[in-house]
Formats: sequence, C-alpha cells, structure tokens
Amino acid sequence: MENINKVVKTRCLALMNSKKTFLDIFNVMFSTDDYILGEWNDGYKINSITYLEAKKKIFDLAYSINQKYPDLKNQYVGIAMESSIEWVLSFWAILASGNKPYLVNLRHPKELVNHLLKSLSVEYVIEFDSKGYDAKGISYLELKEEAKDFTPTFQDEMALSTSATTLKEKIIFYNGLEISSQILNCKKILEENKQIKKHYKGRLKQLVFLPLYHIFGFMATYMWFSFFGRTMVFLKDYSKDAILYTIKKHEVTHLFAVPLFWNTIEKEILKGVKEKNKEKKFNKGLKLCIALQKAFPNYGIKKSKKIMHEVTDSLFGKSVLFCISGGSYIKEDTLRLINGLGYPLYNGYGMSEIGITSVELGSIKDRLKNSIGKPFESIQYEIKENKLYVKGTSISHKMKINGEYVYTNDQYSTEDIVKKDKDNRYYILGRGDDLFIGPNGENINPDQIELLFHLPKANRYSVLNIENQLTLVIEISKYLSKDTIVEIYNDACECNNKLDSSLRVSKIYFTYDPIQAETAIKVSRQYLLKQFENKKVTLVKIDEIQKKNPNVIVNQEILDFIIKSFKEVLMVDTVSKDSNFFFDLGGSSLDYFSLISLLNQKFNINITFENEKNYHTPLDLALEVERLLSL
Repeated sequence: MENINKVVKTRCLALMNSKKTFLDIFNVMFSTDDYILGEWNDGYKINSITYLEAKKKIFDLAYSINQKYPDLKNQYVGIAMESSIEWVLSFWAILASGNKPYLVNLRHPKELVNHLLKSLSVEYVIEFDSKGYDAKGISYLELKEEAKDFTPTFQDEMALSTSATTLKEKIIFYNGLEISSQILNCKKILEENKQIKKHYKGRLKQLVFLPLYHIFGFMATYMWFSFFGRTMVFLKDYSKDAILYTIKKHEVTHLFAVPLFWNTIEKEILKGVKEKNKEKKFNKGLKLCIALQKAFPNYGIKKSKKIMHEVTDSLFGKSVLFCISGGSYIKEDTLRLINGLGYPLYNGYGMSEIGITSVELGSIKDRLKNSIGKPFESIQYEIKENKLYVKGTSISHKMKINGEYVYTNDQYSTEDIVKKDKDNRYYILGRGDDLFIGPNGENINPDQIELLFHLPKANRYSVLNIENQLTLVIEISKYLSKDTIVEIYNDACECNNKLDSSLRVSKIYFTYDPIQAETAIKVSRQYLLKQFENKKVTLVKIDEIQKKNPNVIVNQEILDFIIKSFKEVLMVDTVSKDSNFFFDLGGSSLDYFSLISLLNQKFNINITFENEKNYHTPLDLALEVERLLSL
C-alpha cells in the first residue's frame, strides 16, 4: 500500500506553494492518473472512473459548454442534480468553462430556489431532467462534444445556500483560497488522529451519503478526501437495502452523516435486540467493547466488531473505519452505541457560512463526551457572552443576505452557545437567539430542556418561548389514536415533573402541522415562531383532541399504490389508509427509507428521509404525493 503520509505531505506542499485557486486545487487533485475517483453500482456490476478519465470528461463538458453557449462567461451556472459522478464532473466543468458553479439545494421549495437563482442572475442550470426552475435547462446528456485544442480558463468562485433553518434568503460564496485553507487543515488532522487515514484492503472509500450541495457533503465528504486521490462511492438511492448493500459491496471505509441517520441506526439496532430478548447480553457486550477500546484503541475496535458480530455483520460489516456526525446535536446514547460496535463515530461542527471548523479527534473516552473538538488550524474560536465567534482564512468572507452583499472581514457570530473545558475542547449547548429568561431571572436554554424529554411516539417536539411562557409543542400525526396521544401527553408530563421547578414548561400543546422546515435537519425556533405568527401552525390542548378523523378527499389511484407499497415493503397482508407504518405495522426506520425511495421513483418526486416523521400512514403519504405533484 502507498505511503498515505507521503501523499498528504506532497499534495499539501504543492497547494501551499501555489496561488491556492480552484485551478490549483484541480491540478493537485487530478495529478495521479490511475487512482479511482468514483465507484457506483448500476444494478449489474460495479462501475468506476479514474482521475485521468474524469479529467478528460471534465474538459469535454467544459468545451461543450463553451461551444453550445459561447456567450456564457463569468456567470453563475446552477448544478441541479442529486449527488453522483455527473455532479462532480459538472462542478469542475463549470469552473473550467470560465463560469462559477451554484450548488442548487434540491430540497428547497421551488419558489425559494427561483428567488436564489434570480439573486445570483443565474440564466442556466445543468440538470438531467427539467426541474421547472426559472432558468434555462442545460441537459447534461447533451454536452457530448470532445475537447479539441481546448485551454480551460478556470474561474475562482462558487456559491451555495443555507439549508433554510433560518428565515433569511442567504447565499454563501467561497473562493479557492478559502476552500484551500479548509483542505490544508487535513495535514494537522492526520497528525492528531491516525484512524481517519486508515485503509481497508489498501483502499480508502468515502460513501457519498450527504448531498454535495450541503457544506458538510461538499467539504467533508468530497473535498477532504478527493484532494488526496481517494475514492467516492455513490449510492443508487437512499433505501435501506441500497445503503447497506453499497457499504458492504464496495467495502466503504468512511461514512459521514447527520445525527438523524445515526439515531435511526441506533433505534433499528435496539429494536432488533429487544425483539430477540437479548438486551442484557447486548448491553454487557457493549460495556466490554467500550472498555477494550479505552485500554487498547486499535485492537479494541477490531475486537468490538467480532464481539458484536450479530449486529455488525448485518449492519456495515468489517470495512467501516471512520465516521463523523455533524449538522446538529447527537445524543450521547447514540455515540456510545455506534462507537461501542467498533465503528469510531466522531462529532463535528460547521455551518454553511464557515465551512467545517472542528471535529472531535480524540480517543473513545473523548468522543463519548460529545464535544465538537478543537478548532482547526485555519480557524480561531472565541467565546463572548457564552456565544461562539469564528474567524480565520477558511470561512466565507462574502455572503448575500436578502439580496444585499455582506462581507465578513472580522469574526462571524454563529449564535451557538458553547462552553470550553480545561483541554480546550468545545461543547455546543444551544442557540443564543433561543434563550428564555426564567421566573428567577436566569437565562434558560431550551435545547438543554428538550434533551430531558423522551417522547418516541411524537413526530418531533420543541421547547420555546410563547407569550413569555416556556412551552412544549409536540407535533403528531393526524391519524394517531386518541389513546396514543394521551400516552404521549402523560409521558411529557412525567418528564416535566422530574425537572427542577425553574426549568419546567408551563404549557403543553399539540399540533398536526409540521413544525420543521422541509429543507431543515432540525427544528428552528425562529422558523416555528414565524409559522405561528402566519397561522400556518395551529396549537391544540390535550382536551381539544378529537377522537374521530376528519373526512379527507384523496386520489384513490395514488392511495391504492401506496397501500400496495406498504404491503410489499413490510410483507403484510392487511393495510388500511390509516395504518401507522411504525405503531400499527411494526415497520422500522430503515424499512421506511425503502418505502420513500420506491414512491420517489414511481412518482418522480422528492420526499426526503429528513422529513421521515411527517408521513406515517398511506393517507398521510398520498396527500403529500398529491401536493408534490401539483407543484
């Protein structure tokens, strides 16, 4: 196997000695011809592409853009496609054609996408099929010209947008210098953590699970590893079978995902353990594995996979060596379980505006503390009035917020409340703009209170300040039985009564309306308060919950197909329009991924797994399919 330390040193040195533009990143990234850039499975066999083959395709695409659209120069061009090898090729081709890529977030509502395209003056979007945006579509498949006497002229800027957890229309810009600074953090990271550079059978393969139009997916999944000539593995779809099959078949070594994914894996494992009545044996094994990893880190990781083989054999197998969770808070129980299985899971921190700025890189003892680690070499953290401020060469220094350019030349306020321990490790405690002044005059952090509630049968819930009272809002499915809702209410009351009197919520409300933005990975209290103000979320008290469901008119053909799909995925004979996928039919979260993937393919829509808790019955899903088809 090649000396990875030498590869990192050589490539970092080449970038450091350059002007640190996107062209310089490209030249280093594509400097070794025979390395495998990407792998994917077409249903019959594993396909792959080398960096040399990819480089040729990129120049062909760039040449085609210049030939077909000669007036398209120094403009933003959108990429509107799911994560794929074609996405990667399009990104570099746009830069090489003398234009700048805008990473279109496919989960944004069409209206928001159109606003963002207009704000950037985007005239063209590269896509596989028409998304119906207010821009001219360039079909990827029509860019077939072969480059002849072609000299690429690289632009040095890209743009992406936030994931819409805020209430602002925000575009983030990065140039080559800022992306280079993020890439060069890897040198120090590898010095501090040996696990991240581990290979399996001589290969390091990163699963492209996160969307490449998110900063986490773009920077941590793609740039960090492709810069050093490693391999990206692309998914066919997000179904349970596709994810697990791809990880094992391709022998994926690195897996980065948002907390929702890891929490789902945890639930799936614990459900299986409970069904087999092996909870005592499982917990004993997990405790042993963690102790082994604390005493003998490398040996402990390998041994843990063997000790817990009943779980790991059916989960990711042996190849997964390094995992990161990022994007929002992850439960300590989840960290403990995944790490205990022998899949080292590290907690990271970043956001669209600042890139990836820290990851906990320590031993399992440190990982289980749930810190976000120490700031990278290009970054400085500072705490002012308990809030985190970030500055450095790798953050975005230019943004466009609600149509106005904003330049960040000093520090960026993340609005996250943090603390730092004696080892200079940082911990995220909550959001500064969510603080509530309690009756005793003390600042109360709703995030910390939410962690003390355990309501597994609720869709999601949030603790926030409504009319100067600390309030718990619980989102539920429209078709839960009254008995189940009462059970959720009693659980909430029990949790609340255990809290210190100054931390207890004063009111508990239910709502049938989504309390989280479709594009978000967590509930934004500012967004939710705005929804209340606009009367888009209706709150009801427990005694206002009706026993009977209202009559709903639904497309019968769509409903019939969804009921049939429920039966196929869960292998059951009887499903009614109000059958709950989880509570009534015993489905798992990963089974649900399979169902959503099937519906997305059938109707050519995008119900995403981030919205997994909204639509649990055939009727719920039929109404959502109708809504998406009408857009």
